[in-house]
Amino acid sequence: MDWESRLMMPNGVKAPYQKAGNTRYYKLIAQPSKHKILEQITVDGLGFNGSIPGPLLIFKQGEMVQIELENRLDKPTSLHVHGLSKPVSQDGIPEIEPTPSIKPGESYVYQFPAWQAGTFFYHAGDPSQIPQGLLGPFIVLPNKNRLTGGEIPFRDYVLVLQQWDIPQEELGEIKPGVYKPKKFDTNPNFFTINGKSFPDTKGLQTKYGEKIRIRFINKSSAAHSMHVHGHDFQVVSVNGFPRYQMFDDTINVASGQRIDIEFMSTNPGTFPINGTKTFHQTNNGKTPGGMITKLIYNQ
Repeated sequence: MDWESRLMMPNGVKAPYQKAGNTRYYKLIAQPSKHKILEQITVDGLGFNGSIPGPLLIFKQGEMVQIELENRLDKPTSLHVHGLSKPVSQDGIPEIEPTPSIKPGESYVYQFPAWQAGTFFYHAGDPSQIPQGLLGPFIVLPNKNRLTGGEIPFRDYVLVLQQWDIPQEELGEIKPGVYKPKKFDTNPNFFTINGKSFPDTKGLQTKYGEKIRIRFINKSSAAHSMHVHGHDFQVVSVNGFPRYQMFDDTINVASGQRIDIEFMSTNPGTFPINGTKTFHQTNNGKTPGGMITKLIYNQ
């Protein structure tokens, strides 16, 4: 198995792609999308390819990126890949840069090199569209010629952290329904990992003796402090830049940050992986819920 086949996004999807020479092409469609964050709560938001968050895009270092974005929204949009430097014409912030604003019904193909390995994410250039769901993970795997041996984890998990400001009548109660999130997530009451709140999050599987990598991605308006129970870990990358001999058990993932951790699975059982802020462990104040998933050992 190569590294790409070991990349997983629990509760999420990998986007299909086409390959021609050294170019990898993905098609993204920005469109209104309904998505269940809980069995009782459906978000009436915006998604890429009908997915909230958007699908996982994977590249290999040195490949040429081609992403076609089709706009099926009722307002202009654009696409920015956060953290990976690129030519200004391809950066996707049209209010400031000479990059196109994609009008409803139109498309644009972004093209730039995936020159740096690391964990990144893509999102709409319009800040008001991001809390509605228009973001997704973007991973560049190292060129195999730069690997010296032992770097490839047995399992590599991508976790996108989001928060939602959803109308509810009373704190501590969940009123089922379909809700349009408020324009900005300034007063969030639901918290998700890969688009799901606990107990609907899908756990991370492992077996004794495996090396596991977890990539935390945050584009919400708040920092999220993340903890893995029962396991100390090594921080191996922050924002795509390697870290060495940096050990911890809790990390603070600020808005815009991506932090990769690794650990050995040597403590069998089922353990929580969770945000440590107490309200973030709830669904509108009802516990247990929110930004919690599980690390699950299999025989």
